[in-house]
Parts: sequence; structure tokens; C-alpha cells
Amino acid sequence: MIAISRKDKLVSVAVMGEFTLDDYREFEREMLAVLPEAGKVDVLMDLRDMLGYTLDVAWEEIRFSRSHADDFGKIAIVTDEQWMIWTAWLSRLFIHADLRVFDEDAQALEWLTGQAVETMQTVESSYSTLIAASQLITHLSDPNWIIFDCRHDLADFDAGESSYGESHIPGARFAHLDRNLAGVKNGRNGRHPLPHPKDMAAWLGSQGVANDSQVVAYDASGGIFAARLWWLLSWLGHDKVAVLDGGWQAWAMAGYPATTEPPELTPREFYASAASGAVDVNFVHSHLQQASMRLLDARAADRFAGENETLDPIGGHIPGALNRSYKNNLDQQGRFKPADVLRREFQEMLGSGSPGQIVHQCGSGVTACHNLLAMEIAGLSGSRLYPGSWSEWCSDTRRPIATG
Repeated sequence: MIAISRKDKLVSVAVMGEFTLDDYREFEREMLAVLPEAGKVDVLMDLRDMLGYTLDVAWEEIRFSRSHADDFGKIAIVTDEQWMIWTAWLSRLFIHADLRVFDEDAQALEWLTGQAVETMQTVESSYSTLIAASQLITHLSDPNWIIFDCRHDLADFDAGESSYGESHIPGARFAHLDRNLAGVKNGRNGRHPLPHPKDMAAWLGSQGVANDSQVVAYDASGGIFAARLWWLLSWLGHDKVAVLDGGWQAWAMAGYPATTEPPELTPREFYASAASGAVDVNFVHSHLQQASMRLLDARAADRFAGENETLDPIGGHIPGALNRSYKNNLDQQGRFKPADVLRREFQEMLGSGSPGQIVHQCGSGVTACHNLLAMEIAGLSGSRLYPGSWSEWCSDTRRPIATG
């Protein structure tokens, strides 16, 4: 098992137990995501808790090092005598990097950063978009890390809570889309209107969230419900919130622990900042067909066209909207695509426009958060959410509708 964290161009990797091919491929995915942004990458690799490695890892290292021989600056290995032969093997593979071996991570960090350990910032930064299962596993016992299970089924109100009761990540609280992540419906404000900021802050505090907490959300639907909680916390000014990449499936496939027991909650105070990042129906209506607003609809193409509508009484879309299904943000494994891929895809849709012109919507302001999160991952910050979305828009027959 490995744990990976990143700060700027420094990637820290800790190997615990057997170093498997799946672990190495996770390391490789992280490197490929960092390289386009950082150029040369520095690596801190802690092997002190490694028990062994498989032969296929060695073959992968040969392949990867040949392809990226010039992409690494400094490599610091923290290990004992047990893995010195393997360290020598690494030095022969990454021949263009400055590779050194240390007994303690403090010494390695000082060499990598050029700063005394006492004055430097911690290498592990907070998470504000995505977190991998291998990163989350190392923080299960941290009381300041708050995990939310957001599993849900739009066709079955109780399905998510039932799944939570059967098995969930240890320490996770359950967040229900309709009860906890939405406000009161009046028939005209959509299927999942925003909760009042004070109500949302009070509920978060009751679950043990404070303003310095690191929050992690997960679901079993590609991140669409977890992204809703991610956006709500961002809306309230809390940046330390991330979605578990790959969700419940990634956690289970890694063989990480699960439980049926709910956590013991210690309520804390959560203070919301001024809510921002949302627009209302009047804003959307007054900016239709204007260059200052570009609507991006996250629903499937058929619902966008007005076909096979099963959730709302009327099919179609808001005039002028573009369609990008949230599913386009994911790869075949159900994880988010690399940042550079997402950036290229969204920029093709944006053209010469800026992220601040984008207003995200969907059926009820849930899957739209997935597109908003994808843009943040891509480094395209500043887009906004229309929470009422199609379900609010179509509730008034005087508003224009487009199909096809």
C-alpha cells in the first residue's frame, strides 16, 4: 500500500507493506498528472515500512524511467539497510536525477526544499478537489478529518442510507441528499434547492465539522452526490474539502477497512462565510443569449434534447445552453480524468471565453457540481452554479424552453 501527497512540485510517497503493481501504477498516475504542471518533479520516497515488492514493479520501473528520464530533479530515499540494493537499482534507472539516501525524513526534506525543517511548511497540504483512497487511509484516525458518505439513488430515497448501514468507511457520517444537502421545496424552486447557510452550518457543526477540519466526501455514483457536498462547503467558504476519487468502489477494490458502526460524534462550531458562487433564476433569465453568461448543462444528451425525461414534468433545456454530461469528466475506471485532459476539453467548449462566464446547471443542481469540480481540477476557477436548474426553470410555463 502507498500514500501519496503533493505540494507544488514535491511529491511524497510512503510505502507500507507490500509494494504491488497496482501501487506503482497509482504512483505513475500521480506523476503523469503532476508533470505537465510542474516540469521537473522532486520526489520524497519513504521505504522504512516497506515489506517487499513484486517483480512486475521492477519491470514497470524500467519502462517508466526510460520514458521520463529527464523529468525528475531530486529524489530523496528514506530507508534502512534492508533496501539499499533496491535504492542502488533506482539510481541506475533515474540516471539524470540527483538521488540521495537518508536515514530520516527531516534530513531528506531539508535537502529537497533547501529550508530548515523547523521553518518550512508541512509537505502534506490540505485537499481541496480530489483525494485518492491511498491518501485517505493514512488519516482515518485523525480526529480533524471528517468523512461523509453521500451515497444516494434519485429513484430510491432510502437506498443510500441502507447501503451506509450495510458497510461504510470507518468514521464516515451519512449525508442524505434531500435531508442534509438540500433545503425546503415549495414547488417552484426545483427538486434540490439550496439549504439556508445557517442551517447548513449548524448541521455541519453537529457532525463534528469545524472551520479547520479536512472534509472528505464519497459516493458510489462517480462523485455526483459527493460533489454536491464539496460545492456546498466551498459555497460557505470552506476550502478544505475533497471528493474521494473513484468513490466507494475505489475504497472497496483496494481492500481497505469498512464497518457497519456509525461514528461517535463530537459537535463543534462551524462558522459559514458569506455564501458565494451561485446565481438565481432571475439572473439566468436576464442574461439569456448574452455573451457574459454561458450555460453548461450536465445532464445526459437525451434529457438535454427533451427526450426520455423521467424526473421532471417537462423535457428540454434552457435556450442557449451547451451540453456536457458529467460522465465526460470520468475515465473508464470511474475516476476523474487527468487535469490536463479536463482543461483541454473545457477550453474547447469555452473558446475565447473565461471560466467566470460559465454558469453550471443540470436537473436540480446536483450533477452540475460535478462539472464545476472538474473545472476546478483543471485549474479553471471562477465558474458558478445555478442551483434551481432545469427543475426550477420548467416550473414556470412563461419561461422559454428549447429542445433538440
